[in-house]
Amino acid sequence: MSADEFTPVEPPEPDLKAKAEKRVKERVELLQHIGTYIVINAFLVLIWALTGAGYPWFLWVMAGWGLGLAIHIVTYYTGKKGEAVRDRMIDKETERLKKEKGQ
Repeated sequence: MSADEFTPVEPPEPDLKAKAEKRVKERVELLQHIGTYIVINAFLVLIWALTGAGYPWFLWVMAGWGLGLAIHIVTYYTGKKGEAVRDRMIDKETERLKKEKGQ
């Protein structure tokens, strides 16, 4: 590979890096929430099964926590107060403007 073929990667803009870090942090938090939900509820089902499998009380925990998890998922994809939608629109417009300028 010659020096002419190498294209240096520009460092990310500070705003872009901050935005990326925020999105990654939010994604990790959501994945941790989902993982915790699965592990804890599996443990509760195991307790229920080992104690006689009577009334399925664990469903109340799953339903309540599941509602909170669903809200977390919705806010992750839509953003609080439309921030995520606004950010996506800004990103899309920025890309469109870059293409118009020929970058």
